[in-house]
Amino acid sequence: MRSVAQQTPQMVCRFGCRWWAGLARSRPVAGMRTGKVWLGMVVVGALLVATALLLAGEQVGPDRILRAKKILTMDPDRPVATAVAIESGRITAVGSLEEVRAALGSRSLEIDDSFSDEILMPGFVDPHLHPTLAATILSLDIVSAMEWSTPTGRTEAVRGRDAFLARLRALHQARDDEDWLLVWGYHKPYHGELSRAALDEISTSRPIFVWQRSVHEMFFNTRALEELGLTREILDAHPQADWETGHLWEQGALTLGRPMTQILASPQRYLNGLSKMTEVLHRGGLTTVGEQGFPQVNSLAEWFSLRFEMWRSDAPYRFVLVPNAMFLAANEGDAASAERAANAMLEWSTDRIRVVKHAKYYADGAIFSQLMQMTEPYLDGHHGEWMMTPEEQGAVLDAFWKGGWDLHIHVNGDAGLDLVLDQIEALQQEDPNDERRIVLEHYGFAREDQHARVAELGIEVSNNAYYLHELAPIYAEHGLGPQRAAEISPLGSLARAGVPTSFHSDFPMAPAEPLLLTWVAVNRIASDGRVWGPHQRLGLNAALRAITIEGARSLGLEAEIGSIEVGKRADFTVLEEDPYAVDPAQLRDIEIWGTILDGRSHPLARD
Repeated sequence: MRSVAQQTPQMVCRFGCRWWAGLARSRPVAGMRTGKVWLGMVVVGALLVATALLLAGEQVGPDRILRAKKILTMDPDRPVATAVAIESGRITAVGSLEEVRAALGSRSLEIDDSFSDEILMPGFVDPHLHPTLAATILSLDIVSAMEWSTPTGRTEAVRGRDAFLARLRALHQARDDEDWLLVWGYHKPYHGELSRAALDEISTSRPIFVWQRSVHEMFFNTRALEELGLTREILDAHPQADWETGHLWEQGALTLGRPMTQILASPQRYLNGLSKMTEVLHRGGLTTVGEQGFPQVNSLAEWFSLRFEMWRSDAPYRFVLVPNAMFLAANEGDAASAERAANAMLEWSTDRIRVVKHAKYYADGAIFSQLMQMTEPYLDGHHGEWMMTPEEQGAVLDAFWKGGWDLHIHVNGDAGLDLVLDQIEALQQEDPNDERRIVLEHYGFAREDQHARVAELGIEVSNNAYYLHELAPIYAEHGLGPQRAAEISPLGSLARAGVPTSFHSDFPMAPAEPLLLTWVAVNRIASDGRVWGPHQRLGLNAALRAITIEGARSLGLEAEIGSIEVGKRADFTVLEEDPYAVDPAQLRDIEIWGTILDGRSHPLARD
């Protein structure tokens, strides 16, 4: 029989979940969903739920020696082994069985041969994804130009304007109620123009919301705008909003669209989405993931709901949170106050959810929206956007630089990169610090001269290799042209310049599947089946380092995870095949057995 202490977490969770579920079923009065009252009630519910987590302890696996068919350590001094000793969740010896026993001396450990037919790698690391977006989008209807594998099944790829609108109409007609139709995945180059009028043709009584593929743009029908209280006057007053098309983008989406994000993250929907996110991360073989930009909407609600999900699911991963300097600067009023608020977040760290002294801010717009700032104009004459003005970027950079923070900068286009590098170089000359780590996030398109400059400044890159797969064929026709499209995600050039590079999914911008990112980087095969930019291919070893030790380095955790070495955490991804032995074209098809976190085995559920 369980003790009161053992039962307390479950009791509190049941109470908190009933509170939160009740909120989700309630129908707030006009304005309540978008006001502080609604958000405050959500936070109270999260606090109740999360109390259980504060009473639950961390767990590690049993002490033992694991033997495997092969262990790929990603340690250049000992790249391959067949046995690894685990004690108290840490690696205490690596090598052959004889070498491990000798290293243990008088300590005798049980030998576990469970993985004698499998390949062990360091636990995969994705240093940049977004649990808030993942939880939200996994609970929406996905209508995308690419197929997506989700816990509820595989979606069908939809391309062309007529097909996209037909799919929305079918989703609308399949519902008996008049509640929101919430859709994610629209991408103009694949789906054509979208407008308020087109959505009104589907329904004038049901509010319809379409989230663009990058989540940097929002589209509404008239009924949805009315529901949110967004009038013509409000939209006309913002430079990144358009009433006629029902369109918000970049800062317009972040500010005017905030009431929509609160609906998207309604408690019951959000918690359901987090449980789906856990399954997605586990399927991808991930053991450590980074939230690049915490919070996105509300720090307490996001923090406690993530804590709840990790307790509820016995999550086989840990989270690393990087404070969102752009969000904090907007909320706190200035960059200096944002730095102080981020510093206070460092006290929130636990073993499984760690806040690191890294901060993220944003330069130019999203590559999926073709709003990155480009030196050469877009083919159709449109221009990129800034997510933060150059002055705002400079203020945040200065405040966090003085505070001694490592920095992550969202940048996608070469003109955006020019500005970022100019500002960093000026500060390096004024206040040099060889220990500071600076990581450029995304790095969608850059020139050859910029790769060399990045290397000279000692800057690192975390790249989304998947960009090339989805975007090269369509951007060759729309926006960039074939020459620039072939240079998307220029990994070969970064390697030749000697720039340390990790991979990230930015989930849900790409599937949270590190082996898929590796496959794209090594082969440069796009969604049309063609090879784009073969000179930008990355070698297999560098690509596997990018999902392990370089991912750990991006988060400042390379002394703790990312390779199989003595003293590090016993985090492993278990594969059915050796990635060095398969045809490179088959890398994405390697089956994942499951993961091991702190020595505890977490097999994937089999159909």
